[in-house]
Amino acid sequence: MSDQSTRRKRNQRDIHPPAMVLTERDKRIVEAVYQCRILRQDQIHTLFFGASKAASQRRLALLYHHGFLNRVFLTVRASYMLSPALYMLDRRGAELLRSDLGYDDITWSSKSQNVGQPFLEHTLAINDVRVAVTVACRTHGYALFDWRSEADLKGDYDRVIIQERNGGKQSVSLIPDSFFVVQTTKGKAPFFLEVDRGTETTGRFQDKIRAYQAYIQSGAYEKRYGYKSVRVLTVAFSQKRLENLKTVTEEVGGKERYWFALHTEIMPQNVFDEPMWWVSRDISQRVLF
Repeated sequence: MSDQSTRRKRNQRDIHPPAMVLTERDKRIVEAVYQCRILRQDQIHTLFFGASKAASQRRLALLYHHGFLNRVFLTVRASYMLSPALYMLDRRGAELLRSDLGYDDITWSSKSQNVGQPFLEHTLAINDVRVAVTVACRTHGYALFDWRSEADLKGDYDRVIIQERNGGKQSVSLIPDSFFVVQTTKGKAPFFLEVDRGTETTGRFQDKIRAYQAYIQSGAYEKRYGYKSVRVLTVAFSQKRLENLKTVTEEVGGKERYWFALHTEIMPQNVFDEPMWWVSRDISQRVLF
């Protein structure tokens, strides 16, 4: 980039950006941003660039200035200059997905980029887990199948009947934050994912556990997803919150199906094979695989 462009505001495009030739990695980056809805620069770096931070900054800048990706920022107290760059799909990126990668049904609108701070923070937290799992699968030689995002699941979801805390019954929707399957040397391992940022009461979370139990016991889970087994992973943002969620899960009969971890500990190098997961009805931590 020229000296003039480097002095430009972070959210202002270069009118005459340097020429670029799209690489296969560029195309995969655009696809990943679309699939994840929004990714931080460091998440993209982890997925695609290994040790070369300068290379990731350079390619992302080109994809932004050429209109394949849009760049947005979280609101921070000091200044948006301190916010990490967040990337979303832009118009030319949508055109690329249709023309080169077979996304015939993709729809894009500038309005889709108008999202609030809570959505950004929640989606980025989900994608922290997704990035860690994706890279860990590569490292271990596992295959990652069928990652369904919250947006995918909202489009077609099931309802279940649960018994409320007051003894009544209620029909509730079950929309996890994600569903994914990891193929290991021992077979396929399906998971539901819940990222808990402490925005709901533990009572509401307990109702969610009741919904999972009813869903799995009724056979509706197996009918929709094709698996008999599943683990429900919950990622919390503090140790105290994790302990509270584990306790209320146990109070309604949640057993070894429910696993809990701290968001700060979710990293590609430990998400699978370090004892960082607390399991319902267990007092020691376990490895995921």
